[in-house]
Amino acid sequence: ARHLYICDFHKNLIQSVRNRRKRKGSDDDGDSPVQDIDTPEVDLYQLQVNTLRRYKRHFKLQTRPGLNKAQLVEIIGCHFRTIPVNEKDTLTYFIYSVKNDKNKPDLKMDSGMH
Repeated sequence: ARHLYICDFHKNLIQSVRNRRKRKGSDDDGDSPVQDIDTPEVDLYQLQVNTLRRYKRHFKLQTRPGLNKAQLVEIIGCHFRTIPVNEKDTLTYFIYSVKNDKNKPDLKMDSGMH
């Protein structure tokens, strides 16, 4: 059966983030900077070393060779936190993907016909 709705888990997760954001920004006039928002922490230690190395290679992070997992996690974590994310677009795309049963972004592939 197609998944035509957002599941309760993800609905509650999105709502909890929104509620946390409202509570955090309600102390002032609503002009709080993005850095003040309580962002969820990503546990990069859950990733395999090969995945961390691929991330490092993809983003062309300059490091010395032969780093261990803890060193990779530290360097990648610093980089990961600096990547800007448009939350509205990301959530919209996520919900669209779930509703349309898509697990990969649509890539415009050249069919080889010229």
